[in-house]
Amino acid sequence: MTKSKRWYQESFIEYGFIEAMDKVRAECIFCRDKLANESLKPCNLKRHQTTKHPETVGKPKEFFLRKKELLVANRPQNIKDSLLRAGSDHRQATIASFECSLLIAKDKKPHTIGETLIKPACIKMAERMCGPQVANKFKIVPLSNNTVKDRIDRMAGNVENTLVEKLKTSPFSIQLDETTTVAEEAILIVYAQYIEGTEVKQDILMSVNLKSTTRGEDIFSAVDTYITSHNIPYKNIVACCTDGAASMMGKNKGFNSRLKEKAPHCLVFHCMVHRHALAGKHLCEDLNETLKTVVKIVNFIKARPVNRRIFAQLCEDETHQTLLLHTEVRWLSRGKFLIKTAYLADIFSLYNEANKRMQGADGTVIECKETVDAFVRKVEFRRNKLKKGDLQHFPLLLQQSGGVLPDALTTQFACHMDRLQEEMHSRFSDIHELVSKDAWVMDPFLAKEDDVEHLQAEDELMDIKSNSVCMRFYDEHGFKQFWLAKGPGVAPRLANHADHQISGLPFATTYLSETAFSALVTIKTKAAQQNFGCAQRLSFGCYQSHARHRITG
Repeated sequence: MTKSKRWYQESFIEYGFIEAMDKVRAECIFCRDKLANESLKPCNLKRHQTTKHPETVGKPKEFFLRKKELLVANRPQNIKDSLLRAGSDHRQATIASFECSLLIAKDKKPHTIGETLIKPACIKMAERMCGPQVANKFKIVPLSNNTVKDRIDRMAGNVENTLVEKLKTSPFSIQLDETTTVAEEAILIVYAQYIEGTEVKQDILMSVNLKSTTRGEDIFSAVDTYITSHNIPYKNIVACCTDGAASMMGKNKGFNSRLKEKAPHCLVFHCMVHRHALAGKHLCEDLNETLKTVVKIVNFIKARPVNRRIFAQLCEDETHQTLLLHTEVRWLSRGKFLIKTAYLADIFSLYNEANKRMQGADGTVIECKETVDAFVRKVEFRRNKLKKGDLQHFPLLLQQSGGVLPDALTTQFACHMDRLQEEMHSRFSDIHELVSKDAWVMDPFLAKEDDVEHLQAEDELMDIKSNSVCMRFYDEHGFKQFWLAKGPGVAPRLANHADHQISGLPFATTYLSETAFSALVTIKTKAAQQNFGCAQRLSFGCYQSHARHRITG
């Protein structure tokens, strides 16, 4: 006997069921379960609702209709569409895996965070806000430790290849530095700076472990191996910036001397932030002893947590205010310790302000020199005020001394500021000579034709000075952007010299390398440090590869 076929009724939506794609069964809009045709009875549908989805009992009809619209919108209309959608879901899951891995690399998080935190969190949020159907899609996104590492390696490789191809045909400058990690590995990082269109861009060129020593020949060997193996011509390297270590600046065996053998035209710069810091280390014996005492006190307090807690309590406890005052008075009677400390604090505050202004990825040699010149002028201004007995520009010294300084201390502080200015002039003499020779770069509209005679570009300079559009652009955007955007079209020879020698390409500091090392210190696992170069390339690189570009790679 043939069973009669039951038909879906619109009233079944009140139990959370819609008509299935085969037009025979009913499909639950919450769990996607499908009931046989024989079960298309209100009592069976209601039993399913009360046992599996009791929270939906009593909901208004509009609630179920909204869920129905969401399900129908995401449901394939036939078997072919179902297969295509399944393939599309897996492809989108792969894309999501790449994009999530990119975020992990940029934030320098452990690779395991994808599987242990990100994926479970996404599933929980989707279940709560969108229901189990959407949550199930998050479950197919591959985010295991090995998968994330593989994704990062593949994207970093793509970024590296793009950068290398760019450097094969374009001039660029480099900055490099090496450090030892918490895993006791010596890591060398090299950054490249190049011009793309009208923008100056920076990217990490290489990050390698130095297997044994970190001498100049070891560093150069690592860089030379990389450049040679990737067929990057040395003639494209126009400038190099390093710190002042002997392994870098050594006259005979340092990295820079060996680089000059391969690229004689390359300009070599000692990091201007590092120079600035070195100039401040020369103190007279008395001030040096004061600084050492302060450093010892700070280090003692910071060395142990218990010391920090006791010191904090001491400062907050009102019962010790008399003792602190007594201690200050006693130190004042012993060589004016606090007055000297206040003076050093004021000078180093000025120092830190200039140092901070020179930090940054985009600082040029000219901009950093202007910061140094401003610092020297400020020191000279304060020295002259100090000699006249005016302490308004030494706020801590004014507070501590009451506005009156002994002649001996006035002479001592003035001599220190004189020595500081001499150190600045000595350590930045080569930068001053370089910038003075090419002063026309900063303002070509005030330059004279004789200033560019050695470049045989007098006509180009006159073209610039006669161009009102160039003048307006220069006034609005400054000299750096002027030579990048307008210079090549109006004065290609002058623009090439300005960009490659002083304004655009040369690094002024090793700020990027130091920033990378600061990030490396926070990475505690050796495995993560070994993959640091790839993560750093993705987190900083201007050629950040989109995940979709690597799916078929």
